[in-house]
Amino acid sequence: MTYRLTLAEAESSLRKAARAVGLDWGLAEEAGKAARWLAAFELPGPELMFAHLQLLDGADYTAFVPDCGREPWCSPGGLLCPIVTGAALADRSARMVAGKAFDLGRTAYPLLLVATLGQAARHHATAFATRWAGVQVNCFADGLQILGAREDLLLAETDAVSCARSNDAVAEIEASTLAYEIDEQAYRRIDALAFKTYVPASEASRAGAGAGLTDND
Repeated sequence: MTYRLTLAEAESSLRKAARAVGLDWGLAEEAGKAARWLAAFELPGPELMFAHLQLLDGADYTAFVPDCGREPWCSPGGLLCPIVTGAALADRSARMVAGKAFDLGRTAYPLLLVATLGQAARHHATAFATRWAGVQVNCFADGLQILGAREDLLLAETDAVSCARSNDAVAEIEASTLAYEIDEQAYRRIDALAFKTYVPASEASRAGAGAGLTDND
């Protein structure tokens, strides 16, 4: 069975799930936006983001953070997180527009990087190319283009990624305004992780709830 997930639900659920594994609010926002952006193109952003968050759960997140002063970028633990790495690339997107290319070392779920560059492409009204293994994804302000080996699109990790401005000018796939169809069990797992962000009821939380004994309305 499948669950019809609106794009707003996808963003909200994955944002909460990212918080549940310990990411700060800024990175959790990026995680939610990336899942939503990919879902809008009917790509499995929610599923891939959830799989990556499971990898991070209970781990020392600093081990996944890129050292952007090295070429290629790498992390202390040997595997780059696409959430914080994507945010770092977005901060440098103007340099990519000017012609700078960035090379990354071993990276988890590279398709999640594409979502960040897709948002940057809209901001700059240009195109960015992300390449790994045998696939290249070109992001435009209004769509994307997938070239090469589609079996490499959903890799859990890859040894190298290249990100640069693209000279290609045609988007083959445009964003859908429809809800995203996700396997119901996959959605339930995401929702269960997101639910961990809710604070359990306690005497202290109940004490501040409600209108109290005085009603001034």
